[in-house]
Amino acid sequence: MIQNKFIYFPILIFINLLVVAHTFAFLLDDKKYYKDIPITTERELKINIESALGKLTIGRVESNNALELEVVRDSKLGDPTEKIDYKVRDGIGYLKLPGYSKESKGKSVKLSGFDGENWRIYFTDKVPISFDIELGAGKGYFDFTGLRVKDLNISTGASSVTVKFDEMNKNTIENLHIESGVSKFKAYNLLNANFNSFSFSGGVGSYELDFGGELNKEVDVNIEVGLGSLSVLIPKYIEAKVTYEKNWISNIDLDRSFSEESENEYVTSNYYNTRGKMNIKIEAGIGSVRLKRVK
Repeated sequence: MIQNKFIYFPILIFINLLVVAHTFAFLLDDKKYYKDIPITTERELKINIESALGKLTIGRVESNNALELEVVRDSKLGDPTEKIDYKVRDGIGYLKLPGYSKESKGKSVKLSGFDGENWRIYFTDKVPISFDIELGAGKGYFDFTGLRVKDLNISTGASSVTVKFDEMNKNTIENLHIESGVSKFKAYNLLNANFNSFSFSGGVGSYELDFGGELNKEVDVNIEVGLGSLSVLIPKYIEAKVTYEKNWISNIDLDRSFSEESENEYVTSNYYNTRGKMNIKIEAGIGSVRLKRVK
């Protein structure tokens, strides 16, 4: 066994050196490309984003553009914005990028063909937007602050993703769904998303769900985690009921402000006397679950 380690060690060093050399070569050939798409008669946008590998940033733009794109890619591959096809039909903007040739029901805008590249997409805050995002392996930074999010579905694979809602969403999201695979996932100020129901499914990884923000209604939250660690942060001014079935392969660390009402049910002190409250159901496999009350 020791002999095998001595054999593999120089091979690993060599592989790492090749990766570093390739990275520097890639950076030297990088070039930025830009594309602005102005607003005309759009009343709504439906965004479908798919990427197997790459870095994706989503944010808001304050301008007369429906969206603005910034792409960093190898200059040898040419300008990726040249083949962008954007059309407006029946008040909805349709965007096509290379790799997409047809439309499917419920997916009006499709971004594809940017695997391994760095894309920044900034959307207008003037019309409602529905997002359907699939990110395989890579990094995602999704800042929905100030956007009028009508619908939101996020699915990530072996990736590192951050989601933010630092302001109250002006539109109501009926069902906000997030699915995260072998990844590191963090979400901040989720209550500002203004959802009626929220579901999160985690496979293997580290997950942090911060339910900061405003709440003046009763909402449902369903969380499932397979293998990993889950942290749920709930503001002290938000009342909540937690349903969690204990088992011998996972453990839950509840904040002291929760009291056991019945078997597998825990509530905060003023849960039954407030309008704004959360009903949280958690199912966990192997791992740890921590619920903490924060300021």
